[in-house]
Amino acid sequence: MSNTRAGDRATFLLLGAAIGVATALLLAPASGARTRRRLRRQGEEAADYLINTGKELMENCEDLYERSGELVGDRTRELSGKYRALREYSSQLLDEAETILRRTKSAVVG
Repeated sequence: MSNTRAGDRATFLLLGAAIGVATALLLAPASGARTRRRLRRQGEEAADYLINTGKELMENCEDLYERSGELVGDRTRELSGKYRALREYSSQLLDEAETILRRTKSAVVG
């Protein structure tokens, strides 16, 4: 039931808007030709604005994509370097532990 009411309200709203537009055009002080020219010009300006804004958005998205790729590359190289350093350090610790265990074993046995 509430969907029907919402639909009715939307219909009345659109109908009222259409009546308002028609009334404004009929009662406008400019002639029909002048009004059509003005509407056409405003429509062209709106289209130009949307096209330019869309182009700017695409350029911004491309820049963001490139920068994000650079950041990911930088972080990957940084983490790779840290991983190699950690691996090297772990290998050294393991070698030292093996040396200590061999010495301890030799001391206990010998």
